Amino acid sequence: MKKKLALVLAAIMTVAAVPSVAFASTKITVVDEISTAVDSNFTSRVELKKGNDQVDVGTGSTFDVNLKLTNGKFAKDDNDDYIMEADGYKLGTGIEKISIKNDTTATVTLNSDIFNQSKEGLSAEACVLAIAATANEVGDVVATFTSNVSAFKTAKEVIATAYGDKIKVESEGTKVFVEDADNKAVIKDITINELVSGLLKGNDITLKLKGNYEFVTSTAPKVSFLNQNIDADVNVTANEIKISFKGDFVKDNMRKDMTISGIELKTKKGCKAGDVASITVSSKDFTSTKLEVAKMVKEAVTYSVEDKDLPVIYAGAKNDDYNTLKVSVEENTGDILNTSRKATFTFPEGIEVVDIDSINGVKVSGVKNDFRYEIDENVVSIWNYSKGSESDKTDLEIQFVINAAPTFSGDVNVKLGGQFDDKTLKVATVKAPYTIEAKTKDVLIDYRYVPVNDIVIKEAEEGILKKNDSILLAVEKMDFEDNGKVEVTEGDIDVDVDINKSKDTSYLELKVNGDSSEASTIVISGLELYLDRTLPVGGYALTNVADTNKKDSKPINILWENSASAKANYDESGLFKYKEITVNKDYVNVITSGRDQDDSMTKRKIIITIGASTMTAGTDTIKLDAPAYINNENYTMLPVRAIAEAFGATVNWDDASRTVTVLSGQRIISMTIGSKTMYINGTPVSMNTSAAITNDRTFLPVRDLANAIGISAVNWTEASGTVTLN
Repeated sequence: MKKKLALVLAAIMTVAAVPSVAFASTKITVVDEISTAVDSNFTSRVELKKGNDQVDVGTGSTFDVNLKLTNGKFAKDDNDDYIMEADGYKLGTGIEKISIKNDTTATVTLNSDIFNQSKEGLSAEACVLAIAATANEVGDVVATFTSNVSAFKTAKEVIATAYGDKIKVESEGTKVFVEDADNKAVIKDITINELVSGLLKGNDITLKLKGNYEFVTSTAPKVSFLNQNIDADVNVTANEIKISFKGDFVKDNMRKDMTISGIELKTKKGCKAGDVASITVSSKDFTSTKLEVAKMVKEAVTYSVEDKDLPVIYAGAKNDDYNTLKVSVEENTGDILNTSRKATFTFPEGIEVVDIDSINGVKVSGVKNDFRYEIDENVVSIWNYSKGSESDKTDLEIQFVINAAPTFSGDVNVKLGGQFDDKTLKVATVKAPYTIEAKTKDVLIDYRYVPVNDIVIKEAEEGILKKNDSILLAVEKMDFEDNGKVEVTEGDIDVDVDINKSKDTSYLELKVNGDSSEASTIVISGLELYLDRTLPVGGYALTNVADTNKKDSKPINILWENSASAKANYDESGLFKYKEITVNKDYVNVITSGRDQDDSMTKRKIIITIGASTMTAGTDTIKLDAPAYINNENYTMLPVRAIAEAFGATVNWDDASRTVTVLSGQRIISMTIGSKTMYINGTPVSMNTSAAITNDRTFLPVRDLANAIGISAVNWTEASGTVTLN
């Protein structure tokens, strides 16, 4: 009997401690994690402790606890006696007596004083019960504890797990090879655990390899027990490893938990992504076990976004519903990423990373104990990040909060660098939150109430434009004179329109009185502009602007300079220095009419003679303050004011700039004394000779003056020194 008892107690030494698990108020801790075979004896140590909220069970006495086994029975020795009742069976401090009632029920007598102190841990063996039992079937063996002492609460715990085989073979995991990378690597350790003692004694163990791989024959694996090398012969061929033990590496009566480490594989020619390596572990006395030990993958690290349907980020929008996205980084094999080195995410110009909302689901606020990060406008760096649940594999999820500049559109392609592969990942699409359409209108120079084309505003989706939002529109160098009328042709947004004057500029302001529940289309029609007659010909832009007269004003849904909360002030170094959004660069196109055919004054014939004090205009004779003359470059010079007024034009003189301006029908003509450049509706025109002042009057070469005011017929009679304009 004592020999059998020693066997059971020795088995206790070969198992490892596991974390405790609490049930109800009484705390049961399984000291040993037991793996066993069906119908094989095992011993599991269980510690009984008082719960934190449990009162004392009494003092100076003992009390009984009932023990019942499920899927197990109490073990017996060779004499058919219960081992737990045998003489010399070790009892932990506080365990006074064990009485077996039947195969599944027993009474344990505990010392009250020691149990009362067990919460603080009286000693290493305080209230520790060694349960010697046998498993009935495959599965968990459960011990349930009850007592008629009310202070002791019912508790139960799994004390062992039973298997159908008598041996358990496992691998720590699958080694991953990367296609077109290193073709040789050491695989994860293989463990062989006896569930019945003596099973491995005198047996050889064979490991057979299958798949597009082979063993590296120059490297012999190591065999160890409890971290101590075992004296064994190890023979390695391309597809087989045979281990022969030279002697008993442990005592006969102890279970053998063996580790095989340092097995090295290499890939065969043609090994490709998806190919798996398996090892079958066998011996004559136990069933073969097949393990997957290696596989080939296309890439060491894979990168992905949260959804196949990329999130839509609205340009300029600062709405968290639209600007949050997730990027996942998953390492397919260990030892690729060094988490102490920086990994970078570079977003395109025009995208600003405002914040990192979380890393691996952990809310971030600067620095955490498992990762560090920094943001530099559109570049994010992370390091010291967590490897997740597996110690040799990185599984990283990062949630970014971004803003897109008002002028950005299209795909957001993030470049991964640093510790990550140099790859580009498409993570989002940027669209305009609303669009503004306005067709070009050709106009002639006029002063007041010049009609222009409709402006159409369309929401990208419902609710983009919010109550109290405003859209400000301006036309370059022009003022709105009439706000026209506003109509919602699609959707249900509530808006009105008005003219908003700020400093010297007039804006057309669209005001939102109520959100839309359906994406809306807004049409502003009947618009009229004031055009200064000095405007040059050409196109004038319609822009979506901010009211710069108001300190805190921003265009609706438009980012103003620095949007990141970490930046205290707006400045030139910001990523998003504000720019007006151009709707149509040629919304108003000022054109020049041809010769003013409807102006009867232009049909008059003018005759002027060199040196004469008068000229003829139609039937009228007009006195001249200064006569025409021929300059030293042999050009005929005519008095500008007299000729222009004879054709019905208006002449203005600016003494400060020495500039004369002629307004003739749709034409605005300006010239500066001493310059050979004339401007017609803002367009520069070269002259034959410079404008000059003679006798306090401005003179121009005859043909330059005629062309400027639209006179094409110019005749010179040399004999009489006469010029005719018609």
